[in-house]
Amino acid sequence: MEGPRLPPSATFHETDDDKPDDPLPTWHRPTSSLSALPSQDHPPHHWRNHSLNLSPILDTPSRSLPPPDSIPELETYVVQVPRDQIYWTPPPEHAKFILGAITLILHLVFNPALPVFAVEKLNVKPSSFEVTLRAENPTSNMGVSYVMKPNGVVSLTYKNKRLGRGKFPKMFQAASGSDKVNVKLDGSTKNAVMPPRGSKQAVSLVLKMELKADYEAGPVKKNKEVVVTCDVKVKGLLDAKKVEIVSENCESEFKD
Repeated sequence: MEGPRLPPSATFHETDDDKPDDPLPTWHRPTSSLSALPSQDHPPHHWRNHSLNLSPILDTPSRSLPPPDSIPELETYVVQVPRDQIYWTPPPEHAKFILGAITLILHLVFNPALPVFAVEKLNVKPSSFEVTLRAENPTSNMGVSYVMKPNGVVSLTYKNKRLGRGKFPKMFQAASGSDKVNVKLDGSTKNAVMPPRGSKQAVSLVLKMELKADYEAGPVKKNKEVVVTCDVKVKGLLDAKKVEIVSENCESEFKD
């Protein structure tokens, strides 16, 4: 219950209109007609309503500040690439195996075969011999170029006695090719003990050639050294007009 309000204190200012003879007003607080105010341990209700009430603030749970903006997470994108545009690099431990397999395949596919030679004709002149050969390249996928080895010669001997020597001409032979080759040898039969003129006895000659054969098929190249040995039996060696080849056999081998 709200108690009686006290009248506000009045303050008077003296003006010209105030009469000095007028007595000052006097206020009396009646005490007998009002019951005694009850004692209160707490301030009046109207004081409490207008006083600062910090309890709502204190009772309210503390509000934490909003967290800072988080760093955006990295996103994963799936990119689909056509298979024909994917480049695969083998691991290092597999690279040697793959390289070895490729080398083996190339060796098996591009494997030069021994050339084949045959003596077709032999002409004897006073100071030279002319030998006609048939050369064949049995390698079906590689061409071959023949050149003389450094310091190599083509020689014709009889009983280990040299009758003539010369050079093999440079030539290229296609894969599975067959060509005639003419080889000129400088020399004569004067320094050799030959069967008597007109003898029907066959003379065994040896034709030896040391060649360098360079095989190639596109980027694949293989270099070989070839030694060709031909055993030739002829009649009428001393008569150039009637030299007859009785038999011939040529053997070729690659020399490491």
